[in-house]
Amino acid sequence: MTLVSYPVTEPPAPAGAPPREAPARRRPVAAIVFGLLVALTLCGPWLAPKDPRVGAGMPYAPSSADTPLGTDHLGADVLSRVLSGGRTLVLLSVAVLLVAYLIGVTAGMLAAYRGGFVATLILRCADVLMGLPPLVLIAVIATGTGPGLLGVAVSVVAVMLPDITRIVRATTTQILAHDYVEVALARGESTAAILAREVLPNLLRTLAADASVRFAGTAYAVATAGFLGLGAQPPTPDWGLMIMENQGGLTLQPMAVLAPAALLLALLLTVGRLSDSLGFAPAPRRRRGPARGSAVPAAVSAPATRTGPEAAREERPEEAPDTAATVRGLRLRATSTGLEPVRGVDLTVPAGTVVALIGDSGSGKTSTALALLGHTNPGLERTSGTTRLFGTDLAGLGRRELARLRARAVAYVAQDPRTSLPGNLKVADQIGEQLRALGVPAGERLERARSALRRVALPDDPAFLARKPHQLSGGQLQRLSIAVALAREPRLLVLDEPTSALDPQNTARLVMEVVALCREAGTAVLLISHDLDAVARAADTVVVMSGGRVVSSGPQLDGLDKTDKQTDATDTYELAEASQADGTADDAADDTAGDALDNAVPLSVVGLCADRPGAGRIFSDATLTVPAGGRLCVVGASGSGKSTLLRAITGLVVPTAGEVRMAGEVLAGQVGRRSPLQRRLLQLVPQNPYDSLNPRQTVARIVGRPLRQFGLVPADRVEAETLGLVERVGLGAEHLGRRPAALSGGERQRVALARALAARPDVLLCDEITSALDRTTALSVLALLDELCRELGVALIVVTHDRLVVERIGGRIAQVADGRLRHLPAARAV
Repeated sequence: MTLVSYPVTEPPAPAGAPPREAPARRRPVAAIVFGLLVALTLCGPWLAPKDPRVGAGMPYAPSSADTPLGTDHLGADVLSRVLSGGRTLVLLSVAVLLVAYLIGVTAGMLAAYRGGFVATLILRCADVLMGLPPLVLIAVIATGTGPGLLGVAVSVVAVMLPDITRIVRATTTQILAHDYVEVALARGESTAAILAREVLPNLLRTLAADASVRFAGTAYAVATAGFLGLGAQPPTPDWGLMIMENQGGLTLQPMAVLAPAALLLALLLTVGRLSDSLGFAPAPRRRRGPARGSAVPAAVSAPATRTGPEAAREERPEEAPDTAATVRGLRLRATSTGLEPVRGVDLTVPAGTVVALIGDSGSGKTSTALALLGHTNPGLERTSGTTRLFGTDLAGLGRRELARLRARAVAYVAQDPRTSLPGNLKVADQIGEQLRALGVPAGERLERARSALRRVALPDDPAFLARKPHQLSGGQLQRLSIAVALAREPRLLVLDEPTSALDPQNTARLVMEVVALCREAGTAVLLISHDLDAVARAADTVVVMSGGRVVSSGPQLDGLDKTDKQTDATDTYELAEASQADGTADDAADDTAGDALDNAVPLSVVGLCADRPGAGRIFSDATLTVPAGGRLCVVGASGSGKSTLLRAITGLVVPTAGEVRMAGEVLAGQVGRRSPLQRRLLQLVPQNPYDSLNPRQTVARIVGRPLRQFGLVPADRVEAETLGLVERVGLGAEHLGRRPAALSGGERQRVALARALAARPDVLLCDEITSALDRTTALSVLALLDELCRELGVALIVVTHDRLVVERIGGRIAQVADGRLRHLPAARAV
């Protein structure tokens, strides 16, 4: 959704904050009790004072010194049977879970990855198993195999499999949409390698959360089977069997039933409580005080008691105050390093105005904006500061009250729409879900959805409404996110880098149109960007952040240097139009087209065409050549097909016509059918540095993988070669052990370049590699790219809408427009 997603986290309490209440205190208690119960069940047979299979006295004898818990229906010691009866239950439950997850994870990942007939077969089998009642399925399988532990294990696995398979398939489908998976596909990784290296590590948290809850269900099912007489058979000690065997003597000797039932209940309850306390389930609601289970930590000091008009305002947050949101003295600290990414920030967003928050990458803009909404990202804690939203002090709200306030009045457009829009919903449903939540009648939703799309210059035809997020370009996704947010008619709209994937013409137009709509509705806007020129003309106030502090604030900030703008890239398109008018543009190919078959040309594309399923032709007859060490910049409006052109060259999109040639050799249209050498010589650097690196892998593993995959260096030299590549892109040995979350946007992009260079390519394809970076970081990345290509002689194709990139990269320009690739002469590139 476009609204902010507030994950349940439990940040450490800042100094001076009140002590944690029940959830935090119960966490070690639940873990200790669970550990003791597991240890008791595993070691119980050794602690049993008597043989649990042999009678120790008369049946249902009362407690005595020799039998503290009395005897059961066989005259066996109840204490000995209770101590011995849990081991089978725990071990069988763990074994059943392992087998179920091994089969379910494999089936779910294959269904998501392969699709087609494989997915249909797996899902239909899961549907058959889900259609049978669990107890009936257990009874049928256990009866067929005969009473005993094997039948119970098989039947419980069959019960667990459908749910596990579907959960894994859904999660895997989301993971496969990330750029780092596409990079692995383009590099030619095998199916097993992609699933094991790229997908499985990112499944582990989901599996851990699911397993902690599913263990209780497995133990319950095993115990139920024992109670029904389908599991362990007499005289085997088993808790479920004990309850079934001794229920007739409950009034004579209750401990024979109550003792195993109490231990079984304690085991199941502690598993559930432990999973809750670890953050896998929502924290309980609190009626007063800060939300302990939410991501909004308490302020350092409790707010003072207020009376009079200010107190009345707090009691009626629905009344629109003069200020939409304000934060005072905000300080955020990283829990792992102790560093402060936000230090003493004051920020106010008056109602009905537009405030632009700008600054370099890593300056604290997004963290400040989220704190303004009462949210703190995992890994950060608020050490001081107060926040008020529409006159309400957020520190005094519970988790649900805060969620209701934000849902009623706030919309947030995240920086990366691919992770904020549900991948399973069509365009019409993305907006329709928001309208449904607002109570809009079903008959009016479609027309209002079309109206919202027209506001942001998106098509409103049935074909576009039926698309899903993965079928849209990056710019279309960003505009759709804005449309979804505007459909809620919020009182405060927070836009976090809302136009990073758009070309300059669309950026300027969209920002002005969105701001005009918000001014008309009286909506306050907080616009986050690292590009002053993209937002300054639309904002009433511009706030500049650097190093976690506000360094300047004022109306329009006319004194700031506005040279070297991104909007100057419109000159590129004007130049293209002028070239077409005077006949100098070439619709077919550039001036080296005659060398297309020359083996000295690393890459040539002849007559390439690509279609989008359900949307028709994207581009036709694309022809280009790039000589060794040459550069080509591909420009065009958002959604024109620039990124699709790169993906068709790499084989991630199968072209419907045309050829791609490497050194004169025709490449297969699908990447999987190309040879390892062909895949190695053509490397892709994705657009989004925050999505192109696997979050579960270290820099050393990410960069070193191509070296190992293609066997470019001996195994004992991989580490040294990896360090050399990292140093070549301007990073150091200290970065090797870090994961992407510990890197800035510029550092992530450098790691992505190092990974591509590790394959020793002849051609490097770069897709908007500076769109998510601030100007200073973008310049450093472009300088690095230019240096690497000159030193290594790598041919370069760069997709961009930024004039700065065209100027720094140089070479030829090709424009994608109206489904055609048109070339400009090199002399007129800049």
